[in-house]
Amino acid sequence: MAYLSLSPVSVGVLAALNVAGLTALVGTNIHDDVPQAPAYPFVWYEVSEQDVRGFGMVGLPEVELRVHCFSTYEGMKEAQAINQKVVELLRDQLITVTGYQQAGRVFYDNTVSLPNELINGVKVREVVSLFRIYVEEA
Repeated sequence: MAYLSLSPVSVGVLAALNVAGLTALVGTNIHDDVPQAPAYPFVWYEVSEQDVRGFGMVGLPEVELRVHCFSTYEGMKEAQAINQKVVELLRDQLITVTGYQQAGRVFYDNTVSLPNELINGVKVREVVSLFRIYVEEA
């Protein structure tokens, strides 16, 4: 019995994002950890899990997915375009999660723009979208 679905969900998310529509905008710069010296623009995604108890004997893991789109382009246009593609690729989609079945589709919750931040002294624009994924052991 697996205790956390984070690793298989993370692999499934990478597979869903690592497609021509997004790589045309960010190249291979899709990460599950922020690089020490990132090339811009780039996408960083992170997952966290909580167990949502139902009426049955087993829980239903709820995985929160946060996708961060970073750009050094002056203004928010580039980060927003990247984020728009991310939302298009994930919203209401099924992803492959090895060892689990997806309960429903990917739920899109919201997007937040963070126009002026620093990463290692580099001024960046960031757009973050939040999603939920429910999985159960296969």
